[in-house]
Amino acid sequence: MTDHDRAVVQNGFFLGPSRLAVLVGLGVLPGLILADHGLMIAVQAWRWPAFVEAMQLLTWLGYGAVDLGVPLALGLVGWWRGNAELRVRGLWGTGTVAAAGVVDQILKNVSCRARPTAPGAGTFFASFPCFPAPYAYASFPSGHATTAFATAVVLALWYPRGTGVFLGLAVLVGLSRVMLGAHFPSDVLAGALLGSVVALAVYAYVPAARRNDAVGREARMGERAGGAEV
Repeated sequence: MTDHDRAVVQNGFFLGPSRLAVLVGLGVLPGLILADHGLMIAVQAWRWPAFVEAMQLLTWLGYGAVDLGVPLALGLVGWWRGNAELRVRGLWGTGTVAAAGVVDQILKNVSCRARPTAPGAGTFFASFPCFPAPYAYASFPSGHATTAFATAVVLALWYPRGTGVFLGLAVLVGLSRVMLGAHFPSDVLAGALLGSVVALAVYAYVPAARRNDAVGREARMGERAGGAEV
């Protein structure tokens, strides 16, 4: 089996379960919103000092600049090495994460949900209209979870062997937001769903965002150029 065939098979195993997970997540979300306060109390009971310190470090992986920096760095490496495939992946990966972040900001300003530490914690439309949404009322969805999962899904589609690591780190970022009291569990789930859906949609509808399609296109262009020279 060639590397191309192996990648196709591995992506097939990832795409099916990921789409199912999105549907399940959407079904669970309304109930999770109702259970948020009880779950927050349960999670806060695990606030051991060492655990909290670890969460404070992990939460940095969800900052937009960090998540945008991962595919951007890949693109820059591709540009530096003259690797068209890597450059294309970096471009589309950066755009995908950025798009997820923009949608996240729009939803934050529409939902105006109060954070766990804000007055009226958990209330939607707490200060409506709230554009631009102040930090205290920008809880839903979690921006960290959105960009972390967008990045994780993009990387998993490109490098299927690392799927467990990419998604595992994204889950830890989401957990850190709840553990640190910045978000409710439903905020994190909503962000995870949003980031995943954007990444899957770009992969499905933008051929250039698919690793092997980008490789094939560049190869064909190279062959045509070579033929013209001959």
